[in-house]
Amino acid sequence: MSRPEPLQPVYQFSSAQEPVSLRQGTVEVDFNNDRFCGMADLVLRFLPGPRLVFHAIVRSTSEPELPFFLNVPDNLSVSFNGQKMEGFRGRWKANGNTLEFDWIPRSQPVVLSDMQPKNSVAAIFHLFNFPEFRGGNYQEVAPLGCALLVLESEDWKISLQELPEDATREAWDQIKNEGGCFLTHMVKMERKDGEQFSGEDAQEQCFLLDNFLSFINGGRCWPVCGVGLDASGETTWETFASPRPVRPPYSWFNPYKASQAELLFPLFAKRWQQSAEWRDCLHSAIYWYVQANTSGGSPSIDAAIILAQAALERLAHHYLVVDQKVVSGKGRASDRLRMLFSACGIPNEIMDATPDIRRANGTFKKDTRWMDAPHAITDIRNSLVHPVSKKKLHDCHVDAWKLSLWYLELSVLALCGYDGTYVSRLTAKYVTDSANVPWGKKA
Repeated sequence: MSRPEPLQPVYQFSSAQEPVSLRQGTVEVDFNNDRFCGMADLVLRFLPGPRLVFHAIVRSTSEPELPFFLNVPDNLSVSFNGQKMEGFRGRWKANGNTLEFDWIPRSQPVVLSDMQPKNSVAAIFHLFNFPEFRGGNYQEVAPLGCALLVLESEDWKISLQELPEDATREAWDQIKNEGGCFLTHMVKMERKDGEQFSGEDAQEQCFLLDNFLSFINGGRCWPVCGVGLDASGETTWETFASPRPVRPPYSWFNPYKASQAELLFPLFAKRWQQSAEWRDCLHSAIYWYVQANTSGGSPSIDAAIILAQAALERLAHHYLVVDQKVVSGKGRASDRLRMLFSACGIPNEIMDATPDIRRANGTFKKDTRWMDAPHAITDIRNSLVHPVSKKKLHDCHVDAWKLSLWYLELSVLALCGYDGTYVSRLTAKYVTDSANVPWGKKA
């Protein structure tokens, strides 16, 4: 069987951190009771950090009275190709009746197309700083020399492909040595039944994919700069957004066992699409998860503990109170977490993998000891938010952080019905050490 041709970037995202022009067009600016017309370039800049900017040069339609550009306000009215762009002004300079300025969109993605027609058979996106992976189930149908990850839900097939000619590895060499944000993978989205879809349909699936990739990556990660294609390969719509420049932190996902992501995705998508409430719950939990998954940078460990437990309490409330209706919304957080973990098949006892928590618990008086791990992490969290405890718990912060994230990762996996392998942040010595989930089948 012949191999398909690899997906190629739509835009010239090179190995250097140079600005990339994405779209050019006409621009109109209303300012000082005058209208300025000119040209603008929609640019993705990478330094000092990725940012989407309209760079515009306009001239007055009338002869201004000097001095004219003493102050350019932030609240300009700016239209690009006849479409009003909400945003704010960046750096600017003026010369005579000519104004040159940056206009920064207020929200992303920037949509400059009609997204409603159902005339697309595929959508192509660009993925930055996504880890190199191996071990997917579809390598025999991958383009030659490109690792391939295929995520399938009930209706959609999403392919993540490495860049050809070792470009992904070269990008990661630069990320590790220099930092920054580099294109590492291409994403192709299509319906499994071959039916055409709209840009709005693709955006809805992209939101799901954003959250899924962030969860397996352990840090914010989303495909950007999407392009819809019709059956003849012509462009049907475009969206524009800036990527997130992160080095993937530690997570439950083993990048050398990519089949873990392929197994989880249909389960995650089913839970996500079960109801708007489940979607909001998972989105909130993952939002807090990626912020809490720090290594002592920003936020700090103590703030990360609070964020991780906010995510755990959100999951516990939705599953126990809203979805299953087995308890009321009242009661102690530790009791709800204990019930959630028990329902998911996750151990509640204090383990040797958290030696500082075990050691501290042994120093407490009998009537103040933690009864289990949920009791410990909520007590440590409470000591940060309500510092009235007489216990000295600062030596337990790293253990509490790791344990909270371990519980959070396993809770999401369990609530999705996943029973494969994962990387335990409590016991794994290497990111390639996979173990069975506690409730899964034994190997």
